[in-house]
Order: sequence, then C-alpha cells, then structure tokens
Amino acid sequence: MLEGLEELSKQILKDCPHVQRIVPGRINRRKGRGVAEFKVQYPTPAGLKCIYLRSGATQEVFLICSDLQLAQEWLQKDKQ
Repeated sequence: MLEGLEELSKQILKDCPHVQRIVPGRINRRKGRGVAEFKVQYPTPAGLKCIYLRSGATQEVFLICSDLQLAQEWLQKDKQ
C-alpha cells in the first residue's frame, strides 16, 4: 500500500457504516507531485472503485459497500 492509504482505510472503515471492506489494488507510477488525494471513480457490482493519488504513484482501491449510494454520499460529504 502507498504511504497514507492504510491510515485512510482504517478511518473510512471506522467512520462510514456503509463500507464493509476495503481491497487495495494495483499500484502504478505517475509523473508529477502533489498532495495525497482519494477520489471515487465509478460504481462496481460490489461497491465503488476509487483511486488514491500520491506523489509519484497511484493505487486502485475497491470499497465493498452495503449501501452504494449512502457510501458515495458519505465520501463526498467528508471531502467538503
């Protein structure tokens, strides 16, 4: 896992009742630098596919959700 993703995953599991499990995915290199960022990309049959951006790399993150819509709303609310 990329640096910072483990702590973020634990926080999401603890605070969001609609996310049951988090499955880290593939890590890819990328150009550029910047602040760590977590983005929802699109829904999947089991939940949400997200991406975690970190300086020099990205990692896919799959959220297994009991309620897809409420989980997505919670993640968007948390960003504001």
